[in-house]
Amino acid sequence: MGSKDSKKAAKQLSRSKEKAKAAAAPRTPMGGPVWKILSVGTTLVATKLATDAAQKGWKLATGRNVPVKGDYERERTRDVILFTAISSMAVSAARVAAERGAATYYRHSTGHLPKALEDDQVKPTDKKAARKLSKAKAKAEKATQKAIDKATGKR
Repeated sequence: MGSKDSKKAAKQLSRSKEKAKAAAAPRTPMGGPVWKILSVGTTLVATKLATDAAQKGWKLATGRNVPVKGDYERERTRDVILFTAISSMAVSAARVAAERGAATYYRHSTGHLPKALEDDQVKPTDKKAARKLSKAKAKAEKATQKAIDKATGKR
C-alpha cells in the first residue's frame, strides 16, 4: 500500500512541477497562429502520404487499380468498401501521429503545449462529465481495495 501511495504522490508532484514549468514559460502572441499552421500543415502532409500509401498498397496487394466510386459496372462493392475502410484507417492513424508529433515539436521548441491542447481548460459542458468520471474512479478504487482486502483476508 505504501509504495502505491508514494508512486501516486510522486506522479502528482511531477505533474504539478510540469504545470509550474509550463506556467513559467512565456507565451507569445504568435503561439496560436504558429500552432494552427503547424497542426494544419502536418495534418495535410500526413493525409496525402497516407492516401498515396493506401493506393499503392492496394495496387501491390491486389494487382488492380484502386476502386473508383461510381464505377458500378467494373468494381465490386466489397472492394470499394474494403479499400475505403483501409484507407480511412491509414489516414486517421497518420493524422493522429502527425498531430502528436507536431505537439511534441511545439513543446520542445517553446517549453509548453499549445493553449488549445492544455488539459486545464474544462468547459462548463465538461464539468458534469468530469464529476461523473471522478465518481466512477472513486467507486472503482473502492471496489479494487475491497477485493484486495478480501483476497488478503483483511477487513
